Formats: sequence, structure tokens, C-alpha cells
Amino acid sequence: MPLPPSRRPTKTRNNGGRSEVIQTLEADEFNQALAQNSGLTARSTQALQSVGVLRTWTDGQVLLSRGQPTSAAWLVVSGRVRISVITREGEEQLLRWMLPGEIAGLSSVFAQANNPADMVSHGVTQVLHIERARLIELIGRDPVVALDLLRILGLRINQLFDTLADQGMHSLELRVWATLERIAKFNSTVVPDGVMLRVSQSDLAQASSASRQRVNQQLRHFQEQGLIRLGYRNIVLLRKDPLR
Repeated sequence: MPLPPSRRPTKTRNNGGRSEVIQTLEADEFNQALAQNSGLTARSTQALQSVGVLRTWTDGQVLLSRGQPTSAAWLVVSGRVRISVITREGEEQLLRWMLPGEIAGLSSVFAQANNPADMVSHGVTQVLHIERARLIELIGRDPVVALDLLRILGLRINQLFDTLADQGMHSLELRVWATLERIAKFNSTVVPDGVMLRVSQSDLAQASSASRQRVNQQLRHFQEQGLIRLGYRNIVLLRKDPLR
């Protein structure tokens, strides 16, 4: 039975002033990243910048480990943060990538609970750390920021259910395609002939709970069907009628 794919993936301390690094960000580029990655609004981002501390992490550094207590939320300014857990079988399970404009750690900060996953920087990564006390004070006086953070938490809960549903699929074909669609919602860029996912086949295999070899075979099958185009560390979900 042919696969019925969906074609609808979505497109130093800062004491009241913006840090030099954040000042150099192009506003249009930053706002575009926010829209693409289901991140915070520009207004909320600016408010958080006023109460956060910017830190830089080198490639492969562990920002936070699973089970570690935390008192700060994390707003990615540049680079990427890999979110994963280790299964009972000792294998890494990729949950998602945190991209510029996205915030992590809200559930742990609000619930005063331990961090639920490992967070590792990919490349040189800049992260704005917002301590719990300063975050609580901000949302207490700014209901717009509070509502935006609730929206982000709601999206994360929905994504969690999507992930659980994808992992329950027995067919590798369906599981890989569902994972591609899930990644497209949170980590993609619109291109003339479709939507580009910035993901390697190794990461996709981990997210699909399958071996890289089997996932590679499935991806090539999708490509032969005209559903995707494979590139270097990226995959394009093709639309039926490319933009002219």
C-alpha cells in the first residue's frame, strides 16, 4: 500500500541593556528563525534579554545532564543544542534540536524539578540563561510574556505526544515518514521545491529508533518515489508543485 504523505509541514550580565553579541544580530534574520522554529515572539525575546546572562559554549559541551537540578531556563541565541536521553539499552535517543529563538528548561524551572534530558552544544553556541527568580518576576509584571511561555509549553506537550505516537508505529516506513514530518514542524526552512530539514541521517535514525543503514535504505526509497531529495546533512520534503 503506497505511503500517504502529508504535504503540510509548516513553514556577560545584561543589566537592562542588550549584550554586544545580541546587538549584532540582524533583526530580520532573528525574527525569521523565530517564525521557522516555533520560538518565542520578538517581544518576549527582548524582555528575556533584559533579565538573562549570555554564555558561550564550545562544540560538544554538556550544558546540562539528565537528572541534574536546574534553576535557569535557556534561550538559544546562536548555534544549536542537542536534546537527547539514554535508553535502557544504553543507546542515545534524539528528542529534538533547540535552534536560535527557542527556549528550554521551562518545565523544570516552574516545577522546580530536575532536568529531564541531556543538553549538548553543537558547534559554538550562545545561550541566554534566565534564573528562575528573575523569570518569575518578569512574567509576574508582563502577562504577554507569560502567555507566550504558556504557548511554548503547550507546543512542547503536543510534540511529546507526537513523538510517543511515532515511536509506537511498527512499520519503519511510517515511522521514518512521521519523524520527518515532526522534524519539519520545528526544524525546517522553506525552499523553492519544498521544505528543507536540517538533520543528518544518523540523527534521523536515532529519532526513528532504527539503525542508520535501515533508515538510509528507506530514505532512498522515498527519494525514488519523488517524495524527498537527499542532501549533505539535510533532507528536502518535496511538494507536488514547486514554487516558480
